[in-house]
Amino acid sequence: MSPGADSLEIDVLGPLRARVGGCEVSLGGPGRRALLAALVLGKGHVVSTGSIVDTLWDEDPPASAVTKVQGHVSELRKALAVAGHPDPTAVLGTVAPGYVLRLEPAATDLARFEADVTAAQVARRADDLAAAERLLAGALERWRGPAMADVGASTVRAVAEGLDDRRLRVLEDHAEVGLALGRSRDVLDALGPLLAVHPFRDRLNELFMVALIRTDRPSEAIATYRRCREVYGRELGIEPSSRLRRIAASIGYPS
Repeated sequence: MSPGADSLEIDVLGPLRARVGGCEVSLGGPGRRALLAALVLGKGHVVSTGSIVDTLWDEDPPASAVTKVQGHVSELRKALAVAGHPDPTAVLGTVAPGYVLRLEPAATDLARFEADVTAAQVARRADDLAAAERLLAGALERWRGPAMADVGASTVRAVAEGLDDRRLRVLEDHAEVGLALGRSRDVLDALGPLLAVHPFRDRLNELFMVALIRTDRPSEAIATYRRCREVYGRELGIEPSSRLRRIAASIGYPS
């Protein structure tokens, strides 16, 4: 179910963004953005003032930290009101020992992304690969860049890195479904740039090699495996995964 016309929507799959009925909310500086991110990641639970202080200042808060948090909350409420929210103190509530952000279930792009991914998993179990591909593609289209890219707080960055890895896993799922549907060339186009950035991801390399084999490019698949052996050995001191070795062996590379 979509949020109401005057409801607050927040996007975290990219730079932090908030809207009320399509009207952009002015989020202000880094402290206010970090506060909002912490409340969004609270997923409807109360986030203590102490936890917010830790998020905003790590281990070196100023003496006025609690007052500054109160000021950020007040300014966010004002920004929500300016954007047209009818009751900012209800959506951004004060509840001991801190604050809570009350959002509708589908009010974040993260929630909608996860709903799409879950639906795709159901479709795959039912062997409806076309629906699974469509749902995974829709989930990936919700991303506008690295998660919460404009929030520098270290605790938020740790969560954001986990979300970015989640996106990569869904990209891999999408590629796997694409291979099952016979779209190997599309998979190659999608995975090539990703491998340049993530050369140590086994599953990316596996899917890329399979796509090369299925497009009658076995020599390039072997070259990919050789690159894996070289890079993995030099940088990590390990061998490629057993699955990568089996894929290479399937096209005649000696084990």
